[in-house]
Amino acid sequence: MKNLSFKALLPHLVAVTSFVIVAVIYCKPALEGKVLQQSDIIHWKGMAKDIQDYRATHNGVAPLWTTNMFSGMPGYQIAGNNNNYISYYANEIFSLFIPKPFRFFILACLGFYFLCIVLRINPWLGITGAIAYAYASYSPIIISVGHETKMLSMAYVPAVLGGLIMIFDKRYWSGAAFTALFSSILVFHNHYQIVYYFLLIAVFVTAAYVVKWIKEKQYKHMVTAAAFAIVAGLIGVLSNAVTLFTTYDYSKATIRGGQASLNVKDSINATKQKGGLDTGYAFLYGSYGVAETFTLMVPDIYGGGPHPLGEESKLVEVMGEKGLPPQLANQLYSSFPAYWGNQPGHSGPVYLGAVICFLFIFGMAYIKSHHKWWIAVVSLLAIMMSWGKNFAAFNTFIFEYLPMYNKFRAPAMILVITQLTFPLLAVLGVQQFLFGKDDKTYLWKKLKLAGLITTGVFAVLFLLYISFDYKNDRDKFIQQQLTQMSNGDSSLGRDIVNAAADDRKGLFGKDLFRSFFFIGASFLLLFLYARNKLKATPVIIGLLLLSSIDVLAVGKRYLANDNFMEPEDSDGVFLPTPADAEIKKDTEANYRVFNLTQDPFNDAITAYHHKSIGGYHAAKLSIYQDLIENQLSKQPMNMPVLDMLNTKYVITTDSAGRLLPQRNPGALGSAWLVKSISFVKDAKAEMRALDNFNPKESAIVQESFKPSVPFMPQWDSAGTIQLVKNDNDIVTYSFNASTNQFAVFSEVYYDRGWKAFVDGKETPIVKVNYVLRGLSVPAGKHNIEFRFEPSSYKTGKQLTGISQLLILGILITGIFLEYRRSKKPVNKA
Repeated sequence: MKNLSFKALLPHLVAVTSFVIVAVIYCKPALEGKVLQQSDIIHWKGMAKDIQDYRATHNGVAPLWTTNMFSGMPGYQIAGNNNNYISYYANEIFSLFIPKPFRFFILACLGFYFLCIVLRINPWLGITGAIAYAYASYSPIIISVGHETKMLSMAYVPAVLGGLIMIFDKRYWSGAAFTALFSSILVFHNHYQIVYYFLLIAVFVTAAYVVKWIKEKQYKHMVTAAAFAIVAGLIGVLSNAVTLFTTYDYSKATIRGGQASLNVKDSINATKQKGGLDTGYAFLYGSYGVAETFTLMVPDIYGGGPHPLGEESKLVEVMGEKGLPPQLANQLYSSFPAYWGNQPGHSGPVYLGAVICFLFIFGMAYIKSHHKWWIAVVSLLAIMMSWGKNFAAFNTFIFEYLPMYNKFRAPAMILVITQLTFPLLAVLGVQQFLFGKDDKTYLWKKLKLAGLITTGVFAVLFLLYISFDYKNDRDKFIQQQLTQMSNGDSSLGRDIVNAAADDRKGLFGKDLFRSFFFIGASFLLLFLYARNKLKATPVIIGLLLLSSIDVLAVGKRYLANDNFMEPEDSDGVFLPTPADAEIKKDTEANYRVFNLTQDPFNDAITAYHHKSIGGYHAAKLSIYQDLIENQLSKQPMNMPVLDMLNTKYVITTDSAGRLLPQRNPGALGSAWLVKSISFVKDAKAEMRALDNFNPKESAIVQESFKPSVPFMPQWDSAGTIQLVKNDNDIVTYSFNASTNQFAVFSEVYYDRGWKAFVDGKETPIVKVNYVLRGLSVPAGKHNIEFRFEPSSYKTGKQLTGISQLLILGILITGIFLEYRRSKKPVNKA
């Protein structure tokens, strides 16, 4: 192509090589065969075990239903056949076929670098921004805990944005090709909260361009660009129709998307939103503190992560001086983590880099571009939304009225937007500063303004440094306990808590000075350029080194070499316990296990070995969540409910702490015939009836299902119903009785795909006992078959195939038109 030469390609080759080298060094233990101990990946392996076992015996085909968690749920919510082959292979190519964890950072760097090239930013500045984006602290934090789909989705957000901007800049077909392809891969990675945040960015980018087009009266281009963008985006999205359609269909029956059957008051005074999460649950985790937002520039304002204060801390020193017993000292050491903020389950701060934050401020003060305004608005909105319950009036309104937003929790996650916008505006500002047409006097004026603003920010930070007490409510509670333990002597608790506070203050002070150094050095580079003391090249190199060292060092705090371990150590968590081994001696099919030695409803390890009535998943069926809250969490346990779920074993511990499998003789098996049906008015009455009932004798059915019960059962003591085979998506039973019967099946009721057939004739499924399936079966000998055939999967699969062909067509068209354009003679007139 025209202008395509090795010299032109060299910066890009250097960029890609740099991204690979940095990723390899950053994750060096992985070169030695070590793996990350990622809690979410461990849980995923437990969740997916049933599906993987099925695949191994069914020619690689995944089931649509899995049986090993929550008494059964759609398997495509865990691991399934997406059928989006274009996205899969394109992702492998863009990853350079390099495995994880290296590929996470390489992809994020490449995505941001692509956006910079689209915006015609100097490649070396593009490298600076790319490393800042990929290695901002949130990335290593989420990788360390196993949020891999989130990280992969984040990697493609800037790439999709780049394709969209290409369309807006009149590069219609090539822009459409990239938009379709990258949006396909973005959605393919199946993290819809990140997709949602991209859509927020896209709305503000589009608004900025629309204002620009209207001012310039480019109405024809506006319509053309809109058409290309919408069509390309839709094609990319629909290439994942299998996942999207099934997830949307499933969401209608879950705690995230469905309307709850019961109005259960929770413990955090939440407000239930119709068709979404309640605000209390959504804002409980990840509501960033208002002052905590300064961690974008200074990471350890609130202590950083949940790690201990260290062996050399004042806390350890004071405990030694007090002569505390080793057991108490170890307990207190773990009770005072470095992080002292109010976010439950906090893993570490969102740190964008001191250099990047300063350059962002400089960009806001200096840059002349329509990009500045959409970046400013969406960044401010993201910061305010990240505050969650700490800015309740605003965020409750947003949660209620911003379309689809009430499907998501953890508001601080939206700071991934600032992780993109801050380095983007930073490199845009430096680009204009170094290569624009403004005279040096004007440059110095704007740089001085940015310096004054940054000085003001540091003044606020210093005030926080001297005014914080570095204590939280838990610290104060421990202090009270220590005072009581010391018979009213307050000095022990006071001295220990104050020592921990001093340690935390030291962390803040150290990082405050650190950020001041990096910002001062960056300011000096720009100052020397504005005073004609330096050329552009050393300034770019200096900023690249400063910014990269800055973010890489802080990120390494959360993805340190200690996070890696030998593969056998990682998989050791799945070794069967003696209790597991004892249960597995039972060769009867389809029984379930309730593990009380773990939090049963946040545990997927049990599901690795057994069919569990618990599990680990963010979007449980609403009816099952109701059962968890109202029955399965009861003390003492409601044994009739465990019986109807076919809970044959309950894992507990004995007095010596050993795991003990207790057999439940009342487990009712896969299916049984009941003597009577008890009809109740509504869901509340149905749940209330479970408090005291005999599931072996009677079935509880809501009156709304009466039309699906053509006759009442006539008890036949010789009648039988038996499981023949459970093949996940097809479950077969044999039935024989001399009179009409009503059968209850220990399978979760889910009306978005399950169908029942008696001798091949479809028969309506009745919801019984709040969560189970029931069926009226006429007298005689019959074959009963349940089939899971969700229409959403069938329709989605067809659209996925069509959309992939369209993506190929757009890519070929874009390449052809670019090639033809390159062959046109240049008009030198």
